[in-house]
Amino acid sequence: MAGKKVKLRLQGHEKFALREGWINKALMILPEHPDAFTRKDATDLFGIGNNMVKSLRYWMRVLGLIRENGVSGATLTELGELIYKYDPYLENIFSLWILHSNIAKNKEEATTWYMYFNHCDADDLDKNSIESILLREVTKYAAGQKFSEKSLSNDIDVLLNMYSKRKEKCDPEEKSISPFSQLKLVNNVNGKYIKKQPSKKEFSEMIVLYELMLEIGDSEGISIDDAIYKENGLKNIYNLGSVMANEYLDKLDAAGYIRVNRTAGLDMIYPVKKVDALTVLEKFYKNC
Repeated sequence: MAGKKVKLRLQGHEKFALREGWINKALMILPEHPDAFTRKDATDLFGIGNNMVKSLRYWMRVLGLIRENGVSGATLTELGELIYKYDPYLENIFSLWILHSNIAKNKEEATTWYMYFNHCDADDLDKNSIESILLREVTKYAAGQKFSEKSLSNDIDVLLNMYSKRKEKCDPEEKSISPFSQLKLVNNVNGKYIKKQPSKKEFSEMIVLYELMLEIGDSEGISIDDAIYKENGLKNIYNLGSVMANEYLDKLDAAGYIRVNRTAGLDMIYPVKKVDALTVLEKFYKNC
């Protein structure tokens, strides 16, 4: 009996990285026009070309900002509503970190992003080396399912440009800069791509609390090792090293959000009070 077919998606973005201003366009338009992506005048409504509209629709979905069905069209998710209410122009880098987390964990619809952040551990690699690693990982995940190596290569081009193409290094009129470049998670140094740890000034402990609440869910707690090192953990998604990750855990402990137990080899994290992950986000925005 054949195994269950895995879901994977390559090149849903029509070769366009998410661009500055796109999310705001969608957040402003969709509440009044949920059918915006499928209308004949979609290009006029969004002010971008046909393939860009398709790309924006893909990005809004994989970032967890919209849900779609054939009857009601595209509606904002709870996360979409929060960002629409508190940060529609993505002026707070906190919002970008959360959206980055959503795409980096989205194995089924953003397969290349998932594999790059979770399974491309080596650093200081050129594009060809990254492509070799991701080809191996996607092949393993696909389990015999066919996919286009060209689409994977195009995905990698978009991903690397999305995170490493900086405003300060481009023409001031350059329109293809992605807001995700602000995270500075990936640096391009003479054709070698290096994953970088976030700046403490631009990375809030509330992001760590958000991730912990997602992972802990209904369980009693989570081990420190799992929180940092497992698939979709803090190291993979945010490039957080052990020292920096533990500093943030200690901050959250001191603030009374969690209890970190490192005695008798337990190395566990327990929530002092269980809160929904989205409640963590809203609390952050309200306190800004």
